[in-house]
Amino acid sequence: MEVLARELYPGSVSVLTKSPLVLRDIDLFRELPDFEAGLTVTSGEDEISRWLEVHAPPPRKRIEALRALNEAGIRTYAFVGPLVPHFVERPELLEDLFARLADAGVRRVYVEHLNAKAYIRKRLDAVIGRQPELVRAAYADARTREHRTRLEEIVAELIERHGMELRLGAVIDHPEYEK
Repeated sequence: MEVLARELYPGSVSVLTKSPLVLRDIDLFRELPDFEAGLTVTSGEDEISRWLEVHAPPPRKRIEALRALNEAGIRTYAFVGPLVPHFVERPELLEDLFARLADAGVRRVYVEHLNAKAYIRKRLDAVIGRQPELVRAAYADARTREHRTRLEEIVAELIERHGMELRLGAVIDHPEYEK
């Protein structure tokens, strides 16, 4: 960032992170003419996030960082992904996440379905295999077109309700890994 700022880099620069440490570079970001910062926020629930993202800062800290970036005049976005399977059964949890992002000043979001590539499945299967049958079934269902379609409908409603823009115009999908 220091080099880009020093050289007055005229192009677009975007940073995506899970860490509130991004706040330490606000002064550098302001020097770049076309800069945006994004934070990944998988869930509004710290406990769920801790399960999925063992070493990452809790979502509340990431949302606070998005708020601070917006208050500093930095363009922001959130990356909501992967969409956790239980959002279909508990859409109010996704509603809460989008409401908190909107309240923090986020107006643009990327959203991604669960990516079921083999290396990701291997890691998830090790954890999910130790969970109750209900959790195992939810993750199996997350690979179906019906489940993904329902999540996309929920996301579309939330995008509209909170005056947000869905970047790329669609939820990022990985249909090659559907059941």
